Amino acid sequence: MASISVIVNVIKRITNLKIMESISLVYYSPTRTTQKICREVAKGLDVPIIDEINIAEDINGSNIQIEKNCLTLIGLPVYGGRLPINTIESLKKLKSDHSPAIIVVVYGNRDYDDALLELKEIIEECGFVIVAGAAFIGEHSYSTHERPIAMNRPDNQDLEKCKDFAVKVNEKLMKGPDILSLPEPSIPGNHPYKERKQLSATVYPKTDQALCTLCGTCVDVCPVGAISIEQSVVTNGELCTVCCACVKQCSEQARRLEDTTIDTIREKLFLNCSSRKEPSYFL
Repeated sequence: MASISVIVNVIKRITNLKIMESISLVYYSPTRTTQKICREVAKGLDVPIIDEINIAEDINGSNIQIEKNCLTLIGLPVYGGRLPINTIESLKKLKSDHSPAIIVVVYGNRDYDDALLELKEIIEECGFVIVAGAAFIGEHSYSTHERPIAMNRPDNQDLEKCKDFAVKVNEKLMKGPDILSLPEPSIPGNHPYKERKQLSATVYPKTDQALCTLCGTCVDVCPVGAISIEQSVVTNGELCTVCCACVKQCSEQARRLEDTTIDTIREKLFLNCSSRKEPSYFL
């Protein structure tokens, strides 16, 4: 006859399986790069997505309560080795009672520095239990055809790595009798976090009026409401985070990030960060 402890462990493993019946995605993805990574990881987990929130589309949204037995994948891009500063308050609106979470950051082939650790600590404060983390590579926001930086990434190799990561996460979740008994992933990073570097308010994408059709796409995709249309496109440099969503998604190629400061940074990245980096997993 099976002992009580064995029966309890079986029940707990079944509970873990129930957690894996569905997943919620929460990410910040103005250019859709982080979105692509998160969706591919979720696809590899082979469970239906019951909720998907791109906080870039509702940066001032209300609190989001995550059910206790729901797995959540949380993904953010890396800006200068840190999380985008405008996302911090939105992340803190996530609320959980010890539900499991996978955290992911996406960087432009330079380094993710302290961003993954920063994400881990914010999400734990929200009540989640971190079961796994990863750092993936996406095309850098400053990348151009003349100065490509991780151009067209995530590519097919990256998407295969998303599936591989998902398999490893699944294997880990099935090992423990319950979520709280699983080993905590060792997430790299430093305290204090890397200092943020603030660009001048004069640095932001400009509009080529000869190409612009005033279609309004740039207004729609800007996550911070920095762009408006009057007689022409107007950009508020105080609000702009230089995410370059407006540049990447302008069908007329009328939005361009051309500035001497950015040109210097772009050239440095092109010269020093051209060697392909691969995703890193932390389980």
